[in-house]
Amino acid sequence: CDTVDFDALFRHGVRFGYTPGVNKLDVAELALAFMIDALRLVIPLNVAMRAGRRPRMEQGRRLSGRVVGIHGCGNVGKEVVRLLQPFGCELLVCDVVEYPEFYAQYGVTPVSFEELLARSDVLTLHLPKTKQTLGLYTAEVLAKLRRDCVLINTCRGGIVDERALKERLKSGALVAACSAVFVTEPADDDELLNLPTFLATPHIGAATEPSRMAMGRAAIRGLSENILLEEGQFF
Repeated sequence: CDTVDFDALFRHGVRFGYTPGVNKLDVAELALAFMIDALRLVIPLNVAMRAGRRPRMEQGRRLSGRVVGIHGCGNVGKEVVRLLQPFGCELLVCDVVEYPEFYAQYGVTPVSFEELLARSDVLTLHLPKTKQTLGLYTAEVLAKLRRDCVLINTCRGGIVDERALKERLKSGALVAACSAVFVTEPADDDELLNLPTFLATPHIGAATEPSRMAMGRAAIRGLSENILLEEGQFF
């Protein structure tokens, strides 16, 4: 909804609807792909091979058994939890909403923001873009991450301070980061994008045929019914 002028909608009496969670599986799968790529050093090794250096071997880390922190356990966050079940990870969640039954079912431990930062081997962000989350991951917050932590952002640009992230990656204070979202899209910080410890894609979380079809059907259903949808909201 970042590009919607809600003031204009109110002035003209135009209602707005959305259906959350339609693309949750595809975003969660992208986050999982980022985790494995970063831990197994796919990014820097691919860069080295393309540059003709042909590295023989470098030891990465497995995802199985890692401590994975999930910041935001809404639609996408829950899907990440489900996808990680076969990997036997220790799952930490930080959210303003409690989901005790879900946590108990999937062996999730709710923790504070400070504990999430301090303990995560992998930290994946699934937050909405709000006044509270915009700019949340400042240089000071990033400094609290473990050096060997992998930071993943598939939610919204602007939640992570990209300049501070770049400096931590350049200095080796953070081993790797992955992002599909940026403050400016298409992303324009070539220095960040070309770092061998940074894996970047365009905003492709929902860029699969099933997600696009589901999004289209949800929009058509909302328009044709012209009522308050049970899984969405009208303003």
